[in-house]
Amino acid sequence: MTYSNLLFASVILPISVLATMFDRSAEYKNLILCVTSLLFVIWGKAFAAAAIFLSVIVDFVLAIAAEGSLKRSKQSAAVFMVIDFLFNAGLFVWLTHNELFTSDSALHLRSALIPVGVGFYTLKNFSYVYDVYSGRIKAERNIFCLLTYGMSYPFLLAGPVVRYGDVEPQIRKRGTDLSKISSGLSSFALGFAKVTLVVPVLTKLANAGLDPKEPTLIGAWAGMIAFFGAAYFSFAGLSDMGAGCARMNGFDCEVNYRPITAKHMVGGLVNSYNTSMAGFFRDICGKGGAAFLLTAVFGLIGAGFYAQSKFAMAMGAVIALLLMIENLLSYEAIEKIPTVLKVPVLFVIAMLTFSAFAFGSFGEWKSWLGCLMGRGTLYQLSKAVKYIIINNCWLLLIALISVTPIGRGINGALTAYGEKSPKAYGRVRTLKTLLTALLLIVTFIIAAAETAGA
Repeated sequence: MTYSNLLFASVILPISVLATMFDRSAEYKNLILCVTSLLFVIWGKAFAAAAIFLSVIVDFVLAIAAEGSLKRSKQSAAVFMVIDFLFNAGLFVWLTHNELFTSDSALHLRSALIPVGVGFYTLKNFSYVYDVYSGRIKAERNIFCLLTYGMSYPFLLAGPVVRYGDVEPQIRKRGTDLSKISSGLSSFALGFAKVTLVVPVLTKLANAGLDPKEPTLIGAWAGMIAFFGAAYFSFAGLSDMGAGCARMNGFDCEVNYRPITAKHMVGGLVNSYNTSMAGFFRDICGKGGAAFLLTAVFGLIGAGFYAQSKFAMAMGAVIALLLMIENLLSYEAIEKIPTVLKVPVLFVIAMLTFSAFAFGSFGEWKSWLGCLMGRGTLYQLSKAVKYIIINNCWLLLIALISVTPIGRGINGALTAYGEKSPKAYGRVRTLKTLLTALLLIVTFIIAAAETAGA
């Protein structure tokens, strides 16, 4: 199950939010959240629930062991941190890249049993043990608090690396009021619209433009840009929905994406797509000589997290190399480079490297690269690409504006107007409420229609 599933949006989420309002105690709220989260996970893949419980218990034990070892030496504590990393990495590989194991292997699973998304849980849970090891937080002695953190559905995609130290006070004590529910519902509605309305259109455009059976010049360019857009709006939408779910359940979480800019080149682009994961890796890498090697290691880990082919993994190594070079140059030096130079360079780098995640082999990528320059194309524009663009031009235009300074400027202007007087604030709140309601209604209707037609 995902956040965009109608059963979750219309049943599990409302029940979870309403049930937590019957009692103010954190213990009761945590119990309701754990039960509804268990339903959320089991409905998607029942086997994932066992993996999550196992991961939380292992993290619970190893974090306490690491904290105890810190009194003796940092090196002895590092042993438990490394064990936890290997355990969670192994669990991630086993469940999400099970094709690596042969069918006659004891570790082989039927594809139907592989829980999509368990990688987010394992990485988040490892961050807890690492933070204990680094002295950022104390090891949790209450297993139920850690279970709330480890398996709560709002923390699955709000991060995915929501750090335990950031939410631990809220796990022990938090409140839910109409203001938080309203704010959370607005974030959820915006994310729901991105995932349900925008992403499918961009995905169709990407598939049509990158169709190897009908290669075209405009399709090669538009298809890849749409592929990047679909990835960004997927991350942004799920992050908005996750943050909204968290807020409606009494938590405050940072969103997991940032506006796309060329300020920090490749590092900034990676950060814009998955802010919390990039931030976590930066904390581990730190600065100095060791950072160079660690950047390469965690760049490869990040590539493996998303790569669906060996070629994509290889191109991920190239991206890791670029991150290493940027690390050597320092982002302070990169900021001094004129934006007029950074934008075209970053565009070319992105088109040549991140495009690998759209293809299953080097041959497919090479053919697409030729199409960009007009080689091997049948014509300029296919009917399929033209049809998708014309029939969704307004939606594509709104999506484009939302990620540009124009969209941020409109939002800033509304906020500034609302601060002028109570009456102006009321008008802005009314407008946003009406837009949220309209967005939810339209999105639910389209989601229901797609579900009925599936």
